[in-house]
Amino acid sequence: MINKEFEKLVQNRKDWVISSKKNKFDVDSILAGLYNDPSHFIYEILQNAEDEGAKEVRFKLFEDRLDIYHNGKDFDLEDIDGITGIGISKKKEDLTSIGKFGVGFKSVFAVTETPYIFSGEYNIKIEDFVIPSEINTTEQVKETLIRLPFNHKLHTQKEIFTLVSKKLENIGLKTMLFLKNIEEIKWQTTSTSGHYLKSSESFQKIPDAKKVTIISSSITEEYIVIGKPIKIENKDLKVEIAYKLSKQNDKEIVIPESDSKLVVYFPTEKVTYLNFLIQGPYKTTPNRENIPLEDEQNKVILEETANLVAESLSAIKDLGYLDTNFLNLLPINSEWKEKESIYSVIYDKVKEKLFTEELWKEMGSDLKFSNLFDRIILCHANRG
Repeated sequence: MINKEFEKLVQNRKDWVISSKKNKFDVDSILAGLYNDPSHFIYEILQNAEDEGAKEVRFKLFEDRLDIYHNGKDFDLEDIDGITGIGISKKKEDLTSIGKFGVGFKSVFAVTETPYIFSGEYNIKIEDFVIPSEINTTEQVKETLIRLPFNHKLHTQKEIFTLVSKKLENIGLKTMLFLKNIEEIKWQTTSTSGHYLKSSESFQKIPDAKKVTIISSSITEEYIVIGKPIKIENKDLKVEIAYKLSKQNDKEIVIPESDSKLVVYFPTEKVTYLNFLIQGPYKTTPNRENIPLEDEQNKVILEETANLVAESLSAIKDLGYLDTNFLNLLPINSEWKEKESIYSVIYDKVKEKLFTEELWKEMGSDLKFSNLFDRIILCHANRG
C-alpha cells in the first residue's frame, strides 16, 4: 500500500537521479568498483537477513533470475530508505549490526538492473540504483523475497547464472560460524542443491564458550568458540576466537585452521597468519574487504582480541584441550610478528601469558608437556 511518506521518498530519489544525470555523475562506475567479486552480493544479502533476525535463508537459482527468501523481520519504510540510499543506512551508528554503510545492498546491481523486494506491505522494484516504485503482483509471499532478474547491461544471463551458481556452491562453512541468528542456508540451482547448517552447545564450565558445529552437504566442521564482552561507545559488544577441532585416536584435539582470515561477522580478505580464527566488530572499508588497523577503535578491539586469546589458554585447559597439539598452534613465530600487526599484538599477549606462574603450574605436571613448554619459553626468551 502506497503511503505519503513512501511517495515523498520516491520523489526525493527521482530528483536526485535527475540532478546526478545533469551533473554527469557516474554512479554506475563507483558502485561497480566497490567489490572485486560481482557475486559478493550474496554475503550482503546474508548480512541483511542476519541483521533482521532471520533463522533461515534460501537461494533459488533460475536461468534468468535468483530468488532469495528469508524469515527475518519484514521490510519497513526505514529499510526501503536505507537500501535505496547511499551512506544513510539505519544501521550506520549501530556497531552491533553488520551492514553499517548503506552501500551493501547496491552490490546486487553487479548482476541486475532492477531488483525486486516482496516483504510485508511493500512490493517494490528498484531502478536507477535508488528509486523504489510499487508494483502490482498476485504473488503471495509469507516471508521476505528478494528477486534479482539477470538483466545487467554488461553481462549475459548465462554469465551471471554461472557466476552465481559457483558462488552458491562455495559460500563456505565459516560464513555461518560467528552469526547470531542464521542457522540454516539452503540453495538450489537448475541442476543441484545443497545446504549449510549450524548448531551450538554451551559448556557449563565456561559460560562464554560453546562448541559450534557447521555442516554442508559434504563437510562437517567443529569449533570451540570463546567470546569476551567489550564496551565501545557505550555499546555492549563482543570479540571472539574459534579453535578448530578434529579427532585423533578417538580423542578430540585442537588443530590449526588453514584459512585464518580476520572475521568481521563474515570472513574478510585480511590474512592474520594465526592458526585459529578471530572475530570482532572492527571498522572496515565499505566493501568489508579490508580493515584500517590505524583506526583508534580498531586498536582497542585488537587489544581486547589479544587479551581474549591469552585468556583462552586457561579456558582451553579447563575444557580439557590444553595439550601439545594446542601449544604448537600458538602464535610464537617472531618473523610474522615483524610482518603483521594483528599477529604482533596477539604474539605479545600470548608471550606474557606463557610467562605467568599460574599457567606454568597448570602445565608442569606432565614431563613431555613440560619439555615442550620449556622449549616455547626458551624460544620467546631468545627472540626477546
